[in-house]
Amino acid sequence: MKLWSEVKKWLDGEDAISQTPEALAQLSEWDEFFVKIAREVETVMKREMFTPPGGQTYLPGEYIIYLSKEDDAVWQGRKREGLEEGLAVSLSQRAKEMVGGKSLKTDKIALSLSIDGALNKGSVRVQAVWDDNSPKTEVTARKPKPKPVAVEPGNTEPLNDEDGDRTVIRPRAPLFTVNFQRQGGEPETFKSSKAKIEIGRGSKDFPVDVKLDGDQEVSRKHAILTKQEASFKLECVGRNAIEVDGREIQPGESAEVQAGQSVKIGIYDLKIA
Repeated sequence: MKLWSEVKKWLDGEDAISQTPEALAQLSEWDEFFVKIAREVETVMKREMFTPPGGQTYLPGEYIIYLSKEDDAVWQGRKREGLEEGLAVSLSQRAKEMVGGKSLKTDKIALSLSIDGALNKGSVRVQAVWDDNSPKTEVTARKPKPKPVAVEPGNTEPLNDEDGDRTVIRPRAPLFTVNFQRQGGEPETFKSSKAKIEIGRGSKDFPVDVKLDGDQEVSRKHAILTKQEASFKLECVGRNAIEVDGREIQPGESAEVQAGQSVKIGIYDLKIA
């Protein structure tokens, strides 16, 4: 990570980055991309910031940085982690300087990288997120599984008295499965024993069956999938369209989907079986 004094010069344009070959040679590919993103985020910060009369200055606490598919494929692993960390530190410093010594309400900047398939290589789009205090998904400790209980045919009572009057319930066979994969991520599978499931980013107040996190363009509740006799009904209830084999389903619309067809929601590809 470069010293803040160096980063500040680049953001201020004091270093002749594009004027001399010597200055350009001092910047690596990492440095150039870092400065490009930092300037884009700073532009959004300046546009979004506001100070109520006699109050502290407010800034969005989170920024989603959208990259092209080509750039996203390059910035993965430790390289991606270093870019996000360096941007968060530098832009937190920048935010303090922007308010000119005034009290700043937002003391920490969070950033995440995502994909926008419409962007060309080298282009960047930044989205500010104001609801940084929105409910987060909570994880609770899993309860230990009860001991299996033997039951004679035609009898619902356990054979051993120490387990009380617990009745064994046979799990329902899944009606269908949804295979989903984030671009560049590992494939996951959701098996449903219900005829209708909900798909989306989810949150504490908006639980979903298939959780597609990491993309703010995916609504908390984005799609409803219903099992029909020989096919599926897919309803788009999010703010952005869904693609089925390249055909768009607009918000508020629904379409019939066959098993095996490709369904795209944000950065996720899904297939129903």
